[in-house]
Amino acid sequence: MKIAFWSEDDGCGTTSAMAAVASVCSNAWNIKTVLMQSRGLAGDLCGKFECGALSGMVREESAYYALDGLDYLLWQEKNNRLDTSAVRENVVAVVKDKMFYLPQGRCSSPYLCRQDIKGGMLRVAERVEQIADFMFLDCGCGKDEMTEDLLAQADVVAVNLSQERESVEACFERQRGWRGKVVYIINRYRQESVYNRKNISRIYRLCDGELCVVPEDLFFGSAGDKGQLERFVRRHLKSASFAFDPHQYFMRELTRTAGLILRAAGYAE
Repeated sequence: MKIAFWSEDDGCGTTSAMAAVASVCSNAWNIKTVLMQSRGLAGDLCGKFECGALSGMVREESAYYALDGLDYLLWQEKNNRLDTSAVRENVVAVVKDKMFYLPQGRCSSPYLCRQDIKGGMLRVAERVEQIADFMFLDCGCGKDEMTEDLLAQADVVAVNLSQERESVEACFERQRGWRGKVVYIINRYRQESVYNRKNISRIYRLCDGELCVVPEDLFFGSAGDKGQLERFVRRHLKSASFAFDPHQYFMRELTRTAGLILRAAGYAE
């Protein structure tokens, strides 16, 4: 099952939201997840986790360029050698046996032309999806043909919003040809904003379950910057039921968001 995260604009917290939702799925419901980013993004997914450094895996050299991570899989796909064993060798464990991510690769190969990458990304994503229950794909705010193709193949598209008027309007005005269900997520959510959950649902006639939020939480943001995002989620999942936990509201809404996305994908947590 493929869940793609996308935003109309940069800086909407898409990568952090995706990593947090996947962390809830793996830690709260024992779901096997794998995360990856579309090639060409900044590669900041690895910085969210304590195992962020690549584990010294250099699989193949081509014309003096050592390839690993996503670039290695793209090279394997180009040469018709890509299989799930190659995917398993290149993902990095975040939570043993339950949560993994695919690094972008330390070196980008100059021998992968744009056309190779476009077709290759679609097929690599299909292979990565095969090693877990859910594959989470960060598409950033891409609007190119490759991104559109990746979104069109997703079972669920999580559209990430800010609470700025221009961003919200642009997002809902855009026509899309996606086959999967769409869930909207307001990241760094502030209830006092004019564009809060109630008003956006009313203006754009969203049904219950179509719009969810990941509240603003400075400690969550700091944990992500330090590579401790999964640890933060795991720790506060255990204490979210206690009134004294200052992150109770954040964790309640994050867990609700993860549940709505799974439900859209046809999974009952």
